[in-house]
Amino acid sequence: MRGNTGSGPGDSNVLDLPQDPAVRARKRWLIGGAVVAALVVALVLVLTFSPILAIKSITVSGNELVSEKKIQQALEPLHGVPLSRVGTGTVMDLLAGEPAVKDAIVQAEANNTLQVQIVEFVPVAVLLEGKQRSLVGPDGQLLAKLGAKKKPKLPTIRSSKVTKDPKVFSMLTRVLSELPDKLLATVDHATATSKDFVELKLNDGTLVIWGNDQESALKTKVLEALLGAPKDKKAPIKVYDISSPQHPVAR
Repeated sequence: MRGNTGSGPGDSNVLDLPQDPAVRARKRWLIGGAVVAALVVALVLVLTFSPILAIKSITVSGNELVSEKKIQQALEPLHGVPLSRVGTGTVMDLLAGEPAVKDAIVQAEANNTLQVQIVEFVPVAVLLEGKQRSLVGPDGQLLAKLGAKKKPKLPTIRSSKVTKDPKVFSMLTRVLSELPDKLLATVDHATATSKDFVELKLNDGTLVIWGNDQESALKTKVLEALLGAPKDKKAPIKVYDISSPQHPVAR
């Protein structure tokens, strides 16, 4: 009788081989990556929608032409909004009604505070319309009305039929905006008789015939050179014509 060489019902001839270490490592990386991704998503949701980080107060700096009260009123809708959802674009959209505001720098601070630093346009002249005085910017935009007691050291522009033409007015203010601060301070008032003819009256009464707004950089250098040249007290110069800067005339 032959011996039983077979295996029992519960036996198996298949051996369990150890798992490839690379496969185990890959699984660990996949699981770990999934956990990290889930945490990131949760964090983003918290930062974006959680009332824990909602804006409770707004501080404003850098404003001179626009009152803080006006800015705070414009930014009132931001209260209660999570800090992470508020950027420069959002703030600038709310401040679109303030022509003096050029830009804003937004920064989140502790205690659910939003810091807004205002960047304003630099005024280049004072527009006179009857008794009303307004600061105007480099592109002819009205920045702010002036109180009776405020007397900025800026050239004046008297409103006229010609200057009410937006193209003429913006050209006039553009000429003033390209003058260095030191030279701008010497201008008493500016006028334009057409879109191609600007005149500047200096504080000492000297008339500068500027012409149009072309070659402003060259005209500025020429005017500075003329003003810095030695003067003949017996025959003072009353007019500088730099409308053609390559051929300036002093008389």
